[in-house]
Amino acid sequence: MTWLYSLYWLGALAAAGPVLFHMWRRMPRGERQFSTLMFLTPSPPRITSRSRIEHWLLMLLRAAALGLLAFAFTRPLWRAAVTEPDEATNEQLLAILVDTSASMRREGVWTDLIQQIDERLAKLPPQTKVALYRFDQTFVPVADFKELKSMEASAGRELVRARLKDLKPTWESTRLGEALIRTATSLQEAQTERAKQAPQRIWLASDLQSGSETVALQGYEWPDDLPVELIVAHPKSPSNAGLQVVERNPESADQVLRVRVTNAADSVKEKFTLKWGLDDSPEVSVYVPPGQSRILLPPKLPAGLVSSVLQLAGDDDDFDNRVYVAESVPETRLVIYCGPESANDTDGARFYLDRLFAASHRFKIELREPSQANIASADSQPSLIVLTAPDADVQPLVRNHLSNGGTVLIASATPEATAASLALCGREGISVSEATVSKYAMLGEIDYEDPVFAPFAESQFSDFTGVRFWKHRKLEGLNVVDSKSEKAGVDSTGDADRVLARFDDGDPAIVEFSSQRGTVIVFAAGWQPADSQFARSSKFPMLMFRLLEHSTKLTPRTEGQVVGSALAWPTTSRAETSATGMARLPDGAELSSLPTDAPFHATSTPGLYQLSVPGRTEQIAVNLAAEESRTNPLTLEQLESFGLKMKGRERSDDPQRQRQRQRQLQLVELEQSQKLWQLILVAVIAVLLLETFLTGWFASKQNTEGSQPLPVG
Repeated sequence: MTWLYSLYWLGALAAAGPVLFHMWRRMPRGERQFSTLMFLTPSPPRITSRSRIEHWLLMLLRAAALGLLAFAFTRPLWRAAVTEPDEATNEQLLAILVDTSASMRREGVWTDLIQQIDERLAKLPPQTKVALYRFDQTFVPVADFKELKSMEASAGRELVRARLKDLKPTWESTRLGEALIRTATSLQEAQTERAKQAPQRIWLASDLQSGSETVALQGYEWPDDLPVELIVAHPKSPSNAGLQVVERNPESADQVLRVRVTNAADSVKEKFTLKWGLDDSPEVSVYVPPGQSRILLPPKLPAGLVSSVLQLAGDDDDFDNRVYVAESVPETRLVIYCGPESANDTDGARFYLDRLFAASHRFKIELREPSQANIASADSQPSLIVLTAPDADVQPLVRNHLSNGGTVLIASATPEATAASLALCGREGISVSEATVSKYAMLGEIDYEDPVFAPFAESQFSDFTGVRFWKHRKLEGLNVVDSKSEKAGVDSTGDADRVLARFDDGDPAIVEFSSQRGTVIVFAAGWQPADSQFARSSKFPMLMFRLLEHSTKLTPRTEGQVVGSALAWPTTSRAETSATGMARLPDGAELSSLPTDAPFHATSTPGLYQLSVPGRTEQIAVNLAAEESRTNPLTLEQLESFGLKMKGRERSDDPQRQRQRQRQLQLVELEQSQKLWQLILVAVIAVLLLETFLTGWFASKQNTEGSQPLPVG
């Protein structure tokens, strides 16, 4: 017999209470004379104490009830059924989470990490189930519990050792928070397949660089029974400086390359040099104190080079000392202008298009006349055709352009020219007349959900009230299906005309419809001074370039591609679409017949990648993530602030404590199965019932004999 809570035996001291109550009687204090008592026989006062006990049986029953009650609170159990836990059969679940991000490439870090893990694996209890996971930007199970389920613990550990030796650091960034959460989930799934919960823990093997992404942990409640033990690897030298490219604005005339040099807070070096990866490249001295960063201009790129690698020298660890630069070469776009205006006519629409396209830094736009276009050549296909006052000679050019999926912009200055342009595009039955305008008109309704106006949806770009139209054409006979009607499920017959914008008087301002395989966009008013102030508005360049992008379905690629990110294939006009493409990797290897309906994911190393599809080739610079240069280690307090249950290195008395906890758990389980306290409570009730019966019996007997009543205190 043993007890779970022995301290409750102190409650048995309450059994002394009945003894004291049986030996001590209180008497009235003080004396008061009443005249009505003169006829009664006086009796002596009761004594205040006595030295003998009259009813031993009642006293013992009352003391026994209190003693049994204290005995029940001690939660007794038969110890003979409890066996000491055997360490050999005490299974544990251990998940090893290894960091394979780019910062682990620092000198000495990976070797130190593998050595520490190997030493700790050798000291584990024999029956510990071990699983191995690795993480960088992605989480990868190397040897998880499902795979090791049917294997002995020793065989599973050897498999983990073998696969651990095959791991190598990658060039990707560090998503620490997501990796910890997925590891905890894997442990929970392994526990659900067990009949009894086993102790579990995680070994986090990493350099804990502060650039790790931990946002996912902020919204996750970490399990209380899942401690995390750190295995921190240290580099041979704490000095580390990183190099990153500052993103450039492709629309800006100043496309000078700027780079950022960052120096770690625990670095012991502060002087570096910057040069291109060429033997004869000039150098630029850089001074960056520890814990700070500098943005500067690199040396001028040697003549004739459009792409190269920029290197930072003077640092102990060079894994983040290179950035690759792919110079953005303006792409050529051909625009055919069909109208009588000359390029120097300030009253015509062409004058403003010439100046606008010439100022473009993203595209090299050639504005030509119809006679300069060769419709038979695939390389001379226009990106956009602008019709202001067309004639019958341009009909083959327009029809061929629409059949190839191109876009035609109609912006005629008169109703007759607008009607002729619509007929040229194959659209009949639309009546065009000059609208009556009082003073001026403005755009009152714009469909910002349409791709043409989608860039203007933000509040800082959506105000068109400053654009005034002196006159405009009125289009009647349109088969209008606006965006609201489409969402409501309204059916239309024939070709549907989408109204992208309306004037404040309700007349359509910009209309879009399909013709053959192409698209026709009609402006009811031009941008020349006689029609409106549109050409002098800040909205004009944005809308024209958006129409040019929309017409070719070509969108500029954003800079800042990092290792592990998916690269979109170059986009071409709809006449040049292809299902496959080719990629050239930084090491010169070529991958052909790649499907272009899915992004290119094989960006495992930094460098210059070249993606090619029929009609277009792009060179993309893929660099290391800037966060990997933040190599200052996270502190234990920072990790605990994320909710993690941290655990230090194992002490020598930990196995003994583990056995004691296991033994206590076995005793609790055994006590819950025996539940002796319930029988004891039944005995307490029986004793109290017996005591109540005897008290009543003795009282009735003594009342019959005329004796004093029994003490009940």
